[in-house]
Amino acid sequence: MTDLLLGVDAGLTTTTAVVFDTDGETVATASRETPTDRPATGHREVALEDLWETVTDAIGAVMTADAVDPEAVAAVGLSGHGHGLYLLDADGRQVRPAIKSTDSRAAGLVEEWEADGTAARMGERLGYAPFGADPLSLLGWLDRHEPDALDRTDTVLFCKDYLGYRLTGRRCTDEMEGSVFSRAGEDEYDRDIFDALGLSVSPDVLPEVVPSGAARGQVTESAAAETGLPAGTPVAGGLHDVGATALGTGAHEAGQAVLIVGTWGQSIVVLDDPGTGVEVGTGGGAGAKPGADDAPPGLTRRYLDGYIRYKGLRSAAVCLDWFTGEVGDEWRRRATEEDCSEYDVYDRVADDVPAGADGLLFHPYLDGSTDDPTDRGGFYGLTTDHTKAHMLRAVYEGVALSQSAALSDLTPDGAVGDVRLGGGGARSAVWSDVFASAVDEPLRVPAGEEAGARGAAICGALAAGVHPDDASAVDAMVAIERRHDPDPDAAALYRERRATFQDALDAIRPTWARLNASRETNVY
Repeated sequence: MTDLLLGVDAGLTTTTAVVFDTDGETVATASRETPTDRPATGHREVALEDLWETVTDAIGAVMTADAVDPEAVAAVGLSGHGHGLYLLDADGRQVRPAIKSTDSRAAGLVEEWEADGTAARMGERLGYAPFGADPLSLLGWLDRHEPDALDRTDTVLFCKDYLGYRLTGRRCTDEMEGSVFSRAGEDEYDRDIFDALGLSVSPDVLPEVVPSGAARGQVTESAAAETGLPAGTPVAGGLHDVGATALGTGAHEAGQAVLIVGTWGQSIVVLDDPGTGVEVGTGGGAGAKPGADDAPPGLTRRYLDGYIRYKGLRSAAVCLDWFTGEVGDEWRRRATEEDCSEYDVYDRVADDVPAGADGLLFHPYLDGSTDDPTDRGGFYGLTTDHTKAHMLRAVYEGVALSQSAALSDLTPDGAVGDVRLGGGGARSAVWSDVFASAVDEPLRVPAGEEAGARGAAICGALAAGVHPDDASAVDAMVAIERRHDPDPDAAALYRERRATFQDALDAIRPTWARLNASRETNVY
C-alpha cells in the first residue's frame, strides 16, 4: 500500500485528524469538539488530559477506518492554535489548565504596559506588541495572580507541542512558535526579555526548537497504545495553525497571501524578509493601534525558510453562525423542505441582496478584536426598509471587509499576488465572490477541506522524506478547485465602503470601551 500521512489540527473549537495519501487525497477524517472551560469572564481554558483524550479519540477513529492501514502511516504532522500558554511541571504534568488564545484575562496588564512604555519596548525588541493572549502577557498575569503556578513550571509549550510531547515524550516547539520569544528577524531566543518584563520565571522554561519539517521524535509505545499509531512513527515539528493552514492552501513562497474564514479569520502574507513593508525597529503588533509607529499591524513569525505575517479576526465564520442561530429558523425550515444544506439557503438569501446591502454595515467583532479586546459587533444604518436578508448580506460583507483591510495593511507596498481563500467560509461560492471583490484580486480556492491538517501532514511528509522539499510537497498535495474573480462594480463599492467601515469603527470605539467598563462593574 502507498504511504499515508496523518495530519492533526487541534483548533480552538474543533480537533481534526485526517489521513492523506502522498498525492494529498483524503483517505479518512474524524473531528471532535475541542473542550473549552470558562471559569471566569474572559477566561478560556482546557484541561490537558481532556485535550489529549479528544486528540486520541480523533486519531483512533481514523486509524480504525476501513481505508486505513496504520502500518502504512509514514509520519504524523501536528498543528494547533497559536499563543496561549501550556505549562508542564518537571514530571510532565499540567501545572494548571492551559490558557487558550481566545482568553482576555491579561487585557488589563497590557493596558498598564501600554501606559508605562513596556509594550513599546517589547515591540521594539520582539517586533510585536503584547496583546493579552500572547505567552509573555499571560506569564505576567500569572506572576501577579498565580505565582505558585510559575514556581512549579518546568516547560512552556504551545498547543501542538503538548500533543507532540504526549506522542513522543520530547518537549520542544517549532521555529514558527519559538519566534514568539525571539528578536525580530533572529533565530535565537531573547532570553533577556523575561527580565525586561519583570517576570519571576526563568527563561530556562523555554523549550528547544526543531524545524517544522523535521522529526521531533517518534511515537512511543504508550502513545501507540492510546492512539492506534504504530510505535516508532516519526512525528514532525509541525506548525502553529496559521502557518499550517497557509501551507495547506499551497502558500509557501514570498508574495503569496491567504485569507482564512474559520471560527477565527486570518489574513496572511508570506515574506522572504521580516522587514518587508516595515520600518525595522518599530513596534507594530497584533495589539498595535492602526498607524502606531508607522508599522503595519499583525504578527511576523518564522515560517519554513522565510517568514509569515498575519492578523487575526477573532470572529469570522462564527458571525454567520451567531446571526443565523438567532434569526435563521425560517431559513433552516426551508433547507429541510428543499433537502439541502442550511448554508446553501443562506447563500441564496444573501445573493439576492445587492452588494452593499442597501447601505447596511456590520462590524464583526463579536469577541473583540486583536487591535482592542473591547471592540464589539454591530449593525449600522438600519431602517424599516431593511430585512434580515439585508443583515445576513451585511454579515458576509463585514467579515470580508475586515479581513481584506487587514491584508492591505499587512502589505503596504502592495506586493501580493496569488491570493488563496480557505476555511469553512470558502465552501460558500457567494462568500468567496464577496471576498474576491473586497480584496479586488482573483482568489483561488484549494480543493478539499481541513487545510490545517493538510499543512500538518505536509510537515510530516518532509520529516519522513516522502517529499524532498516544501515546493515538491505542495505541488503533489495541494490542488486548486476553483477561482473567483472580482466583480468590478462590487469592488468599487467595497473600496468606498471600507473607508466608511473604518470611520464607523473609529467613532464607535469609545462607546464600546464605556459599555465594556459598565458591564464589568455592573453599573448601567
